[in-house]
Amino acid sequence: MKRLGLALLIAVSGVAPATAADLPSRILTKAPAVTDPAYNWGGWYVGGQIGGVWGTSEIGNAFVNGAAPIANQQTFAAASPQLSPAGFSGGGQIGYNHQIDRWLFGIEADASYTGLRQNRTVTAPFPAGGALTTNSSVGSDWIATLRPRAGYSVDRTLFYLTGGLALTDLNFASSYADTAGQSATAGFSKTRVGWVAGAGIEHAFTKNWTVKVEYLYADFGKQTVTTPIISGAGSANGLIAQDVDLRTNTVRGGLNYHFSGPPFGKY
Repeated sequence: MKRLGLALLIAVSGVAPATAADLPSRILTKAPAVTDPAYNWGGWYVGGQIGGVWGTSEIGNAFVNGAAPIANQQTFAAASPQLSPAGFSGGGQIGYNHQIDRWLFGIEADASYTGLRQNRTVTAPFPAGGALTTNSSVGSDWIATLRPRAGYSVDRTLFYLTGGLALTDLNFASSYADTAGQSATAGFSKTRVGWVAGAGIEHAFTKNWTVKVEYLYADFGKQTVTTPIISGAGSANGLIAQDVDLRTNTVRGGLNYHFSGPPFGKY
């Protein structure tokens, strides 16, 4: 009896390992890595920017009528100066982005103080004797733009092109005097409408905060001013016409705060 029980015990103990060996082995799997979703550039944002601005202003001088000889007219035209005003740029912006996959389409409005200033004095001799002296000053205190933006995002970095409407206050003043005792003064301060184009890079360093660097070129066209020439006796002796234009270049860095926007589209 003891021998039979021992035999049964040995048989059972041999079946158990065999049964365990026949069971499928347990498959260990690694949990998927947790990754951040693609950065959402969509929605409203506000911010500020600071940088430098420089420009070019060409002033064209001409005698319109009167008794000025042709040679004197040519001298006056040749004395037309080119100014290169420069200044500090600083201001703010507000905009809205709409993102479709990696593509971004938006619009931005900004206004900046510029402080553009320069003046130049030119003296030139007349061929028949005598000389003229002109003093010209060009300036601009602010520039504002309204620009669509189109860009391509690589996660947290956005590359974009922009262009649209630009406005500025163009300030001009000039004086003319010659050795014959004639003189003239002219000036204006007007809001000029032009166009602007540029490009930039923007990078998100947190969910809501981004930094950017951009370049903008603006052209505000040409403004003409006409003023009478006053002789030594106080009477008018013809007219002077002056054409003034302004083109600016701006390089600036900016900081934007992006409000929570809608998920970007997949269509």
